[in-house]
Amino acid sequence: MSFHVKRTETKHQDPLKQYRGIRSTTWATPAPGKSVREIQTTHTPTALQKIPDNLDYLTPPPHWHWYQDEYFHIKEGRYIFTLEGITTTLSATSPQPIHIPARARHTFKVDPTHSGPCTIEISTTISPHGADDKFFCNIYSYLDDCYVQDVAPSLPQLLLMLDAAEISMAFPGPEWIARPVSWVFGVLVGRWLGGLLGYRASYEEYWSEEWRKTK
Repeated sequence: MSFHVKRTETKHQDPLKQYRGIRSTTWATPAPGKSVREIQTTHTPTALQKIPDNLDYLTPPPHWHWYQDEYFHIKEGRYIFTLEGITTTLSATSPQPIHIPARARHTFKVDPTHSGPCTIEISTTISPHGADDKFFCNIYSYLDDCYVQDVAPSLPQLLLMLDAAEISMAFPGPEWIARPVSWVFGVLVGRWLGGLLGYRASYEEYWSEEWRKTK
């Protein structure tokens, strides 16, 4: 398991590019009542077929948000959503937005068989310490550094970033036991161990509050 990768300065990138240009992400002013408005485009989804699953850091692991509802609006292309173990393929013609309630275990990914660009808009309801553009800029940049440098992501680092944004990895099993166990796991391995190892939730190479205010 890696410690700190060499961090690439991405804080001024707009859009933020990942996987050597396969995906790009930009952020706009959130709508009232929302903490983030992210527009994410996968330009060549079929290129992901050549990337082994264990190196596909563009697909988030199953997770749940403590307090935030999450909304997805597919603008073009197809995406595959998994919500509480049920997987569905959706497109721009499907009913929008796709609503993920707080505490629901979920993940999503672009459909790698789609031949054209795929664009999705992501937003979350407001929570004082929840997911926002700062969180996404940091975790996307970190994971891209891991991919480009061929370094395995650090579990304590990832869990620390998630915990700081009020997110836990989702464990399988009954909700009544899986949810508290996954939360405790994130606190112990991410917040405590990750903190002791010197990890942070945000890095100056990945995020600039001052620069974002000018956007």
